Amino acid sequence: MKRIVLLIVIVLLAAIVIKGPDSLIGLAKMSRSASDNGGSLPNVTGKATGVTGKKVLVAYFSWGGNTREVAKLIHSKTGGDLFEIKKETPYPKEYKPTTDVGKQEREQDARPKLKGPLPDMKQYDVIVLGYPIWWYIEPMPVKTFVEAQDLSGKTILPFATSGGSGIEGSVADLRKTLPKSQVKDGLLANMTSGIDRWLKENGLTK
Repeated sequence: MKRIVLLIVIVLLAAIVIKGPDSLIGLAKMSRSASDNGGSLPNVTGKATGVTGKKVLVAYFSWGGNTREVAKLIHSKTGGDLFEIKKETPYPKEYKPTTDVGKQEREQDARPKLKGPLPDMKQYDVIVLGYPIWWYIEPMPVKTFVEAQDLSGKTILPFATSGGSGIEGSVADLRKTLPKSQVKDGLLANMTSGIDRWLKENGLTK
């Protein structure tokens, strides 16, 4: 038994010698990278290239989970990357306190700090942007997100989930916020029946 253990140790040492110090440096870099990101990779999944060859990012903000489910459905159809926009200091779990905070942020035209890191937006052609409607427009963390990097020339496809308000107010607000981007007409995605047509019309599915 001792001979077997000794043989294993010798083989491992030989492997390190053959590969050289870079193998240890690489391991250290990997460990450091995971530590810097809280033990996981940045909040981006998939590959940037979507099913039609465009570089696509499906980015969304979700409080109650409805927008998250729609975003995942859209991502399953378009391919590309999927990213969740998260506020550094989360909103309350209860509905009424959250609406109060959201209203205050809108009245103050606030830009809440986000939980980073954010994806590099330069690599994408199209950003499918999802959010609930809060006080007739997109939540303010979404404005923080779209203003964080230069989106000039990018195509923005907004979709929203809402209990009653339409998406038109948020689309108009995004066009004002992003005058150098092409902000398309949005989709109110409370029902999934219109998603396929909307994605195909905008060249994201075949």
